[in-house]
Amino acid sequence: MSNPTHGTVIQKEGGGGGAALQIDLHPLVIINMSDHFTRAKVEATTQTAPRVIGAILGTQNGRNLEISNSFELVFNTIDGLVVIDFDYLRRKQEQFKTVFPNIEFLGWYSTGTSVSPSDIEVHRQFIEFNESPVYLLIDAQAAYNPQVRDIPITIFESELHVVQDKPTFLFVKVPYRIQTGEAERIGVDHVARVTPGGSGGSQLAAHLVGLHNAIKMLNTRVKTLHEFLQNEGQNSQQNHGILRQIASLCHMLPAIDTPGFQADFLKEYNDVLLVTYLASITKGTSNINELVDKFNTAFERHSRPGRRTGFI
Repeated sequence: MSNPTHGTVIQKEGGGGGAALQIDLHPLVIINMSDHFTRAKVEATTQTAPRVIGAILGTQNGRNLEISNSFELVFNTIDGLVVIDFDYLRRKQEQFKTVFPNIEFLGWYSTGTSVSPSDIEVHRQFIEFNESPVYLLIDAQAAYNPQVRDIPITIFESELHVVQDKPTFLFVKVPYRIQTGEAERIGVDHVARVTPGGSGGSQLAAHLVGLHNAIKMLNTRVKTLHEFLQNEGQNSQQNHGILRQIASLCHMLPAIDTPGFQADFLKEYNDVLLVTYLASITKGTSNINELVDKFNTAFERHSRPGRRTGFI
């Protein structure tokens, strides 16, 4: 193979020198990317599937990356070149930092069948936020191919090589593994089982659908009785037989007001209050601990040298 020139893209297995990059990918990122592409495809006015671009977030410890979240990005295409809206990116990053202070910007994702030379120019734009961002490529077309058994996702890192005395960016394919937590496994199982038609769902989905239908039916029948009673109140010739049946039905409602029911209800109610109270105590203790740490820092800074300082 001939030497690559400036701006070309070469995919090669494994990294160059140094330790290999270890990447853990969480299912939440895959679900976010799939949802992003699906919404863009549904809203598109053309038959061609649109390209979507987003940012990937997570934590980094040396050469170990854990990609745990993502969000979509706004971009414009000017003269065939993709230009990222950095103001939007900074605002979203600040919002995520407020909720998840430990995560950071790790790279970007995009849809496509393969890496193109224009991806290098898009990749350069993210160096401002991370000196070595990773590129996650998802092949949305392969997802519809029943013969494709693996997840159509490829992750690349960028390397700067000197080729013919010129610096050249190369994309290097790196391996990854799917890392899930208990909450993610439950969510993925729920999403995988629920079909667009609402059938074939998980046990939780079936329970919630049944509960929703029961409440909906109860609400409809209560409204019917309410309208009937309003009309009967204005009617001079009332149907006493139906009114007696409605009265008998209403008298059955206080049947649940028994000592056993009240005891179980109060027990559950007290348990909820206790959990809320413990959560408030934990939060208050954490706030006091932060205040003590700040006081110790300020006290040590203003204390005279040679004397023992400290609040606790």
